[in-house]
Amino acid sequence: MRWGVVGVGKITRNRFLPALEQVEGAILTAIVTTHPENVKDLAEKYNAKIYEKVEDLENVDVVYIATPNSMHKDQVISCAKKKIHILCEKPIALNSKEAMEMIRACEENGVVLGVANMGRFNPYNVGAKRLLEEGIVGRIGIIKASYSFVNVERDKWRYDLSLSGGGAIMDIGVHVINTLHFWRPNNKIVEIAGINEYFGYEVEQNAGAVARFDDGVIVLMDASYDTSLSVSFEIKGDKGILYVLDTLYQEYDGKVILKRENNFTLFNFYGENQYVLEIKDMEDAIRNKRSPRTDGYEALKDMTVIDAWYQSSKEKRLVRI
Repeated sequence: MRWGVVGVGKITRNRFLPALEQVEGAILTAIVTTHPENVKDLAEKYNAKIYEKVEDLENVDVVYIATPNSMHKDQVISCAKKKIHILCEKPIALNSKEAMEMIRACEENGVVLGVANMGRFNPYNVGAKRLLEEGIVGRIGIIKASYSFVNVERDKWRYDLSLSGGGAIMDIGVHVINTLHFWRPNNKIVEIAGINEYFGYEVEQNAGAVARFDDGVIVLMDASYDTSLSVSFEIKGDKGILYVLDTLYQEYDGKVILKRENNFTLFNFYGENQYVLEIKDMEDAIRNKRSPRTDGYEALKDMTVIDAWYQSSKEKRLVRI
């Protein structure tokens, strides 16, 4: 398929484009950027045409949008009107209202909308999902979920509220929420109480929340721009505890460990590069007219929880979803 990229940051250069090269039949034909002088090397390497606006795109079947969050809605809707399929970076939008507008625009124009949550293709997350479906920990009661790293790029767009819409929650907390929805597709979070700390920045540095699923499972989750690199899930059931670690990094990684009493079992899972699988899933969804692994409605579920998290912290109260 003919791909275009909208926005050429580190993710596009270091993850998406190398993965695209590994997908048979996938070619880059278009690059959209407001800084064409910075992508001449890519245009030459891939024989791709440079555009400054998505409205001018031609000869493209599907685009990967990796621009600041505030730009997602208008760019997705513009592409949808041109009948171009879309793989949009997470978070899908600034809020659930925008997400719904984007979903409707894609449905009205008959295009597939996917959202880039590469964690759903990490083999350790996929393996953990299978183990949980098999009931390896029994009846789940409590889940602890965390993602953190020290963000040193505090002069970049993620620290500009008008562009990012938020800090650690919007950037990495969305991965935590999306993974929980991946593992528990038949349940939804129905209430949340959050506390966010800004330390003088426009966007939250540290954020924590207690949430409840509709079946009574309690979730303790946090996202941080200010503490050491870590991804961890602890799923506690009446027959054991499953630890899922380091599965949301851009590099392929992961650990899955089962604890029962004082006995520990380490599981190994193997698979293809998660970015390659993400692209393959999107192309297959387009060809077979199905929803991709994370479609607009899955992303809308994530945004609904994020909206409630921010609201709870701002109003200092429990918010029902």
